[in-house]
Parts: sequence; C-alpha cells; structure tokens
Amino acid sequence: MTNMKKFFFALIVLLPLAGFCQGGLLGKLKQKVRDRAEQRADEGMDKALDKAEEGVKKEGTASKQKEEKSEGRTAAGEPKPATTTASFESYSHYDFIPGENIVYTEDFSQDVIGEFPLKWATSSRGETVTIKGRENKWLRMFQNGLFLSPYIKSLPENFTAEFDLVLNYTDQDLSYVFPELDLYLLNSVAGDEKGRNFFNSQSGLSAMKIAIGPAAEANSSIYLRSEKAGTETFSNSPKPLTRLGENYGQPVHFAIWVQKERFRLWMNGEKIYDVPQAVPENAAFNRIGLGVASSNYNEENVGYYITNIKFAQGSPDMRSKLIAEGKLVTTGILFDVNSDKIKPESFGVLQEIAKVLKENAAVNVKIVGHTDNDGDDAKNLDLSRRRAASVKQALATQFGIDASRMQTDGKGEAQPVSDNNTKEGKAKNRRVEFIKQ
Repeated sequence: MTNMKKFFFALIVLLPLAGFCQGGLLGKLKQKVRDRAEQRADEGMDKALDKAEEGVKKEGTASKQKEEKSEGRTAAGEPKPATTTASFESYSHYDFIPGENIVYTEDFSQDVIGEFPLKWATSSRGETVTIKGRENKWLRMFQNGLFLSPYIKSLPENFTAEFDLVLNYTDQDLSYVFPELDLYLLNSVAGDEKGRNFFNSQSGLSAMKIAIGPAAEANSSIYLRSEKAGTETFSNSPKPLTRLGENYGQPVHFAIWVQKERFRLWMNGEKIYDVPQAVPENAAFNRIGLGVASSNYNEENVGYYITNIKFAQGSPDMRSKLIAEGKLVTTGILFDVNSDKIKPESFGVLQEIAKVLKENAAVNVKIVGHTDNDGDDAKNLDLSRRRAASVKQALATQFGIDASRMQTDGKGEAQPVSDNNTKEGKAKNRRVEFIKQ
C-alpha cells in the first residue's frame, strides 16, 4: 500500500471516532457534515472506480405498473421452474431467518417519481426515482441530509429488518473522502411525526447507529454506536468492509436481527456483526433513520439509494410449525419481480426448511405458492405454481431433499391471508406454504 493510500485509509478510520466525541449520536453527523466538506487528501489515488451508474430514469407520472406474468409450462402441463436456479454461492453461510409477522414494508411504489416520499421526512433533499436495469422505485438520498421513516409499530425485543442499498460513484477523482452513510434504529419520542427531534440532534429514548464509511478499493469501514436517553451504552472500533467497494453501483442486501440486546448484521449474505450486548436494554425501536454526510463531490457524482425496507417480528419455529402443527407458512422465500427465480437471500429460510425435512425423513410435503392481487388472475395462478416448482427444485438440487417427497401447487391470489389494500398486507399474501402430507 502506498503512503498516500495509508493516509487515506487512516483518515477514513479516524474521522468517525473524532466526530463521535462531540455530543449525541445525531449531533455527530452534523459535525461531520461540516468537517468533511473541508477535508482533502494531498494527492489523487492511483486507481479510479470502474463502476458507473447505469442511470436514473425519471418518469413523469406516478401510475403504478401492473405485473406482467409470463407463461411457463411443460408439454405435459406441469409448472416449469426457472431455467436457471438462483446461485446461493455467496450466501452459503447465511443463517438469517426473517421474522414471521411483517409489521412495516416500503418500496416507494405509491410515490411520485421526482418527489420526496409522502410519508417520510427529511432535513434536506431526496426524491423517488427508478434506476435503469433495477427493480422497484428507490429513495435517492442527497448529501448533507437526514431522512426519517414514518412511525412503525413499536417493535418487540425480537425483530428483523431488511433493505437494499445502492452506493454509486462516477467521479474518477478519488482525492476526496466519500460521504459517510449512517443508518439509525430509533425509539422516537411520541408526537414527533415530522422528525424535528431527530433533525435537531435529539435521539429520543433509544438509538442505535450503523455507520458506514465507503472508500476506494478495499478501504471501506463500519462501526456501531448505541445510546439510551443521551448516554452512550455501546461503541466499537471501525472494522474493514473489504468487499463493499466491489458492489458500488449494485444493490447490497442488508439484513438485521435483533434479539433483546443481541445485534446481528449481514451484508449480501456475509455476517458482519454478531454482538451480544450492542442494543440498548428495552429499546422498543419504532423508526428507521438515515443520514448522508457532505463531501467535496458534486451530487451528480454521488448517489445513495434505498428500497425494499421490511420489518418483521417474531422468530418462527419451523420444526414445530411443520411437524407438530402440520403447516409452515413463510414470506421469507423471495423471487425476482414477475419471475419464479428465487433470490439468493432466501438461502437461510430454505436451509432451515431442508434441515427440518432431513431430520424427519418420513415426512412428505406439498409446497403451495401464493401471490398478491396485482395483475391478471390467470397469470398469478400460473406464477404461483411455477414459484412452488422452483422451491421444490431448489430444495432438491441445492439441499439434497428427495424430489419424490415434495408435491407442488399454486393458488394465485385466491386465498389471501391479509388485506391487499396495504403494502404490508400484500407482502403477507406473497407467501409459500409447506403442508405436511
């Protein structure tokens, strides 16, 4: 590593620590916003990022696109699963299991392109966008800003959170520090719907911050801070995120699992943290916040985006549900939009189900797919059948479950378990059932 690179890396590691010493968690971001705008490295780095943003495509209307489900049948009329089963290589050690009861979900599908999301709050500027070649709508977060979700149902001591982030840089000049991205789990005070306490650096009852310091090459870093009633309860030193730079311009899937004071974090299937006492005691988080620091980069050269936010509570006992009760229902097996291709972040759930089936070799199951009510009824029915077939194929080929033990079926949108008029209800209806035979 050259002397310049060593200096650049040291600057990234030390800056968050310096910022943290000046007040509460939320005050630190404001201080860093002022500090980082003045900081420069003495020379340019010798390697530029080679990943450029594919482009943000802004549309002029907020009309919701209906799903177009393609047909996929064998000659005999049986559902045909996706030709290419999702690769689980990078998720082979992924043991995250999402909560069984979804309490909040956000993909910004109802928000107007070019406008800030209606139910969110900000101290600066943000807008709803689509990204060329990527699914869904995204919230673009501009520099020198704080962003706050609406109130979420007060979360219990055991919950999970998931979301997708894109960090993108197009400037070839790497002589400046990249803007830090802070993610907050908050117990926001009652009556602060517009987030004024958050924006004025008052964290409320409890707060936990995940601070990401993106950098060139393999020099990114991450650290954690927690506080309760303004008093720090946990902190750790920055640790390297060596693989983050490989994913600039690409979605990175974050998964968080909180069990009382225990905190676990995965990024793209890699476990980053498993800390027994990182979460403030009795935190009762009810909001997610984000903060983007400032930098010397222009807005057109830096893009931070978030979507697919999901909070769920409860820890499913898959063995008890399937073996004792005879039916296991999961929303944790995810598919590409309009497709029966399984997303790799489904690995943890599939692995746990496979484990139950291996331990109970005499048990056969019927796998039944379900959809929400978006799109055509007949296409939804076909899609649900093909998705069930894809799950069977994954369990057989990836986890070694005898295919003869598994039947498949699909019900489309015909058997909802929740209200299709809400995002949370739709997410609950998009599910896979395993029925003991």
